[in-house]
Amino acid sequence: MGRLTDLFTDRIWSIDTNKVSLVSKGYARLVTLIKLVRITINTFAENRMGFQCVALSYFSTLALIPLLAFTFAITGGMGLSGYIDTALGVFSGFVDSDMLDMVREKATNLIDIAKGGWVGVIAALSFLWTILWTMFQVERVFNNVWGIRKIPRKIYKRFGYYVLVLILTPFLVIIFGTGIAYYGNFTNLLGLDLSELRFLPKFLGYLGFYIIAALTLSVMYKFIPATEVKYKHALRSAAISALVFVGFQYLYLETQVFVARLNTVYGVLAAIPLFLIWLNFSWQIIIYGAELTYSFQNVKNYGLQEEGLK
Repeated sequence: MGRLTDLFTDRIWSIDTNKVSLVSKGYARLVTLIKLVRITINTFAENRMGFQCVALSYFSTLALIPLLAFTFAITGGMGLSGYIDTALGVFSGFVDSDMLDMVREKATNLIDIAKGGWVGVIAALSFLWTILWTMFQVERVFNNVWGIRKIPRKIYKRFGYYVLVLILTPFLVIIFGTGIAYYGNFTNLLGLDLSELRFLPKFLGYLGFYIIAALTLSVMYKFIPATEVKYKHALRSAAISALVFVGFQYLYLETQVFVARLNTVYGVLAAIPLFLIWLNFSWQIIIYGAELTYSFQNVKNYGLQEEGLK
């Protein structure tokens, strides 16, 4: 009985799961699991990640239109406009269609402004800076997860990474969106008649969404923090957080009836706070995954640190 009560007190940090002779494998796994949950929740609360996720939501909203305009400019110049339209068609399931049309229109207007001489170029660069500043804030939050206050990376290297990510983003959007679209229409592409299995195309779509989300999150957890992160821990955390992320998107889509009722009253204005709420919860899932990566990598050392504080 004492061993069970230890799991819910601070004595759990003194349990050495490496000594198999003292504890059973099942008990050791249970101890490790509870430690992981406690570390993840405690560090999320101690670092006030909830407020930081709210900040990331607003920064992401500000950077949305400039990023979309940059994507249109890059893909349009390379003849990939059709692919980006397919990708945006997938994302239309997560946001209100009127809001998506409005954002697309504003992004097109921003491109037209950039063509208006030097004044337009300066305006476009200022909007481009909004994207880079958002990337800086994302990196800062990920470093806060790992307790990094002074970033060891040189400032020119950091902005070099930002520019590289910015250039790759349009292609990632295409891969992400078209990948989900092809997964969702996989049976039609093969010419299969599965009218009795109507769930299969939708299941394949969400399966493709999950795979791409897990790989994307694992790369974020591995490379964004300015410290050495083992990829196996990043991948394990990404597999879990991507599952929650996809589940949240499914629930969000299933509640669109409520959104439709709000739209009849407020119109496109209803989509803005709902989009911010969706974005905030999405960032919280992502950052919880980052905290879980930290927990996986430091679960043994964290116990020693807790003992040293006593």
